[in-house]
Amino acid sequence: MPITKKRAPGWKKPPAFYKEKMGDGAEEHIAMEAIIKCFELSFELAWQTMKDFISYKGFVRDIYGSRDSIRSALQFDLIENGQTWMDMIDDRNRAAHAYDETNARYLSNRVIEFYRGEFLKFEEKMSTFL
Repeated sequence: MPITKKRAPGWKKPPAFYKEKMGDGAEEHIAMEAIIKCFELSFELAWQTMKDFISYKGFVRDIYGSRDSIRSALQFDLIENGQTWMDMIDDRNRAAHAYDETNARYLSNRVIEFYRGEFLKFEEKMSTFL
């Protein structure tokens, strides 16, 4: 399959967004996109902070990515709900496909229902060390 035919269906979605979502009633879609982008940024900063903190405390670990950071953070009691944090990894990867309305709605709901509280608990825990 030529590359143009392979990518064409996906490329049609961004222009459609500008036509459909930036007009009347765009607030809900823009809010979902903002929630997802905030989640992506928060997650990246959180797992990298976990990694930095563990290294700063002098514990040399083989932490190569977010999964390793989350496992180590659980061991050091920086976070409590490891499964929710692991679910965040999958949803962060899913965020690359947030142009799909169903996926965007799913992700923004997950952030509000589950992840927001975990980020706030992590922030509170880390503030005890500053």
